[in-house]
Amino acid sequence: MPRIDVETGSLRTAGGSAESVAADLQGFAGEIAAALSGVGGAAPPQSAAASGEFSHALQAGALAIADGVGSIGANAVSAADTYDQVDQQVMPR
Repeated sequence: MPRIDVETGSLRTAGGSAESVAADLQGFAGEIAAALSGVGGAAPPQSAAASGEFSHALQAGALAIADGVGSIGANAVSAADTYDQVDQQVMPR
C-alpha cells in the first residue's frame, strides 16, 4: 500500500485559521445586535418589528456559519493530530 503523506502542520494551521474566522463571525453577530438595537426605538412599530426580525435573522445566520466554520477548523486540527499519531505509532519511518 502506498504511503499517504499529509502536511500536518499546514492542516493544523488551516484549522486554526478556520477557528479564528469562526470567532470573528461570533463577534460579528454581537456587533449586528448592537448596531441594530437602536433602530427599533426610533421607528414606527411595524418598522421596529421588522428591524428586530432582520437583526435576529442576521445574527442567527452569522452564528450558524460560525458554528460550521468552527467545526471544520476543529476537525482539521483533529485530523492533523490523528495523522501524526498514526505516523508515530503505526507507520514509523
